[in-house]
Amino acid sequence: MKGCTKCEQLKPIFEKVATELNLPYEMYVLPDAPREIKKLVYTHNIEVFPTILSISGERVKKLDGLKPESVLREFLST
Repeated sequence: MKGCTKCEQLKPIFEKVATELNLPYEMYVLPDAPREIKKLVYTHNIEVFPTILSISGERVKKLDGLKPESVLREFLST
């Protein structure tokens, strides 16, 4: 599965940081994502790609756009 240019640029950075922080994750590319994942796009008003949703119980954090590793690391660490 291949995403947009910015998504493809973020993918290895995200995978590196998530692995270093030992975080479980799932990665999806639209329009190939399952229906329940597509619903998240509307539920969380995702308008920019790439977008990372951090979901923990009822808590949802959103980071959108191509960000440097330092910003991604801080987002995933909190």
